[in-house]
Amino acid sequence: MKVLLVILSVFILTGCSRDPYNIPDDVVIETNDNLYEVFSDVNVNDLIVSSNVDFNNLKVNTNETGKQTYTLDFKYKNKKYKKDITYSVYDNTPPVFLSYYGSTTVLVNQDIYPCDDAIYADNYDTNISCMIDGYFDLSIPGKYETYYLLKDSAGNETRKKLILNVVEKYKNNSNSNSNNSIKKDYDMNYFIKNYKTEDTMIGIDVSRWQGDIDYNKVKANGVEFVIMRIGVNSSANGNLDIDSFFLQNIKNAKDAGLKVGVYLYTTAINEKTAREHAKWVVKTLDGVKLDFPIAYDWENWKWFMEYEINLHTLSSCFETFNKELNKHGYDAMLYSSKFYLENIWINKNNLPVWLAHYTDRTDYKGDYLMWQLSSIGKVDGINGNVDINIYYKNKKTS
Repeated sequence: MKVLLVILSVFILTGCSRDPYNIPDDVVIETNDNLYEVFSDVNVNDLIVSSNVDFNNLKVNTNETGKQTYTLDFKYKNKKYKKDITYSVYDNTPPVFLSYYGSTTVLVNQDIYPCDDAIYADNYDTNISCMIDGYFDLSIPGKYETYYLLKDSAGNETRKKLILNVVEKYKNNSNSNSNNSIKKDYDMNYFIKNYKTEDTMIGIDVSRWQGDIDYNKVKANGVEFVIMRIGVNSSANGNLDIDSFFLQNIKNAKDAGLKVGVYLYTTAINEKTAREHAKWVVKTLDGVKLDFPIAYDWENWKWFMEYEINLHTLSSCFETFNKELNKHGYDAMLYSSKFYLENIWINKNNLPVWLAHYTDRTDYKGDYLMWQLSSIGKVDGINGNVDINIYYKNKKTS
């Protein structure tokens, strides 16, 4: 009798179990040839043309290229079923140059390869190839017209012209007496006259490089706010160090009645580190009230290829930094120059931007909350040059 009960139990548990992939004939789930760019935002509903079943419209993974499978869980007549839906993810974005020489001069038989002096990146690949397309011979003097050629794993290419001058000796430029290096200094009267309106505030950003600052003189000279460096992380594997003048700067600036903000110089190359850096900032602030979003300053571009990250990861670090700050009542803004904002950063959530563009009138087309327009400002109470910034009380669109 016991044997019979055991056999019956096994039959009930196994033989009568229902295969969730055995979908009724009257279920309708129509899909098409789904093709999506890598890292694009895709939901389950985007995969399906028409359906007569209930399913959750969850996000679909597009972080890897190639043929992908999503297992759809759905209900039909109060029963649960599964269906595998295939889709393809492709990379159609070519690599980009962060910097390169359009023309370079080398000595005969000099042991160099021009790609070694170029810096480049890709939205998806962490290692991309660089080669010189065109004939050149480093053992023979001459002018060689060639091209840099970047190529990623999907075959996307980017070319930039390179004039390679091979010479027996360098020209002597000692007679050159160019004054191109001389820069004009701007005092606060210039900035107030040209940029102060009802909608703007004029401020500065500082770090230990400015040394001791007399903030009462700074305010009396027309400065309305100060963005100060809270910390610096100069190595991807290094620790964060507090700026040696931060505590002094934030106390004295507040005592002088100036509005204050902070920025962090970071080289975070993964989301875990970016999250830790945000926590460090919150701990260091210890509840101090700020008047501006906390600026995320990432600009260690010369080491980008050694970090072996892609541009998507770089931007994700900033997004993670912002999300962690949000948990503690702070917001983030992205500090970067015009070139990198236009070509590198993927600010998909349109978070506030602090634009660095040293010019009298910027032609940057994106949104920006603050504009760093000069690094050679003169302000009473500060020895030497200081960065000048324009803050827009209403979010600025050029």
